Amino acid sequence: MSRNATGFTLIELMVTIAVAAILLTVAVPGFQSLVQNNRATTAANQLSTAFNFARSEAVTRGVEVSVCPVAGDSWDENGWRVILGDACTASAMDDPLRRWEVGSERVVISHNIDDGEHHVTFGPLGGRESPGRDDASRPMFFIHAEGCTGERARDLNIGPGGKVGIVRSDCP
Repeated sequence: MSRNATGFTLIELMVTIAVAAILLTVAVPGFQSLVQNNRATTAANQLSTAFNFARSEAVTRGVEVSVCPVAGDSWDENGWRVILGDACTASAMDDPLRRWEVGSERVVISHNIDDGEHHVTFGPLGGRESPGRDDASRPMFFIHAEGCTGERARDLNIGPGGKVGIVRSDCP
């Protein structure tokens, strides 16, 4: 009487595990760079959306509208808010037009703002009223994922007319 063998042999199982290990070794670094790229892109797009929203509200309402970090001068800790006026006071922050939370705690947003207030204000005509910049050759905002490598960071600039531009840049 003959028996049909079903299942895997030990050798087949070991070969399958070896192939899976090799594929994972190749795929994980590529996946990590994809995650880093997406984190930086998402944060840059959210910040750009906030600036465009503030500019639009300033033109629509005919008043100054500001984008302020929630936590002092840190844009990457608790996010940012769009408020009426040019002063990021506690009372103005309590009644924002809109707010954004930081999507990932692993994103670093540094800025090149030299106005002592660390916010961006748009005037009634849509132009950027403030801030000043201490080094015009650097981007206004530099966004990257923690531990990123290669060209996975984003530079965000706001022109005097209020136009927001985002470009890829090298990680620190």
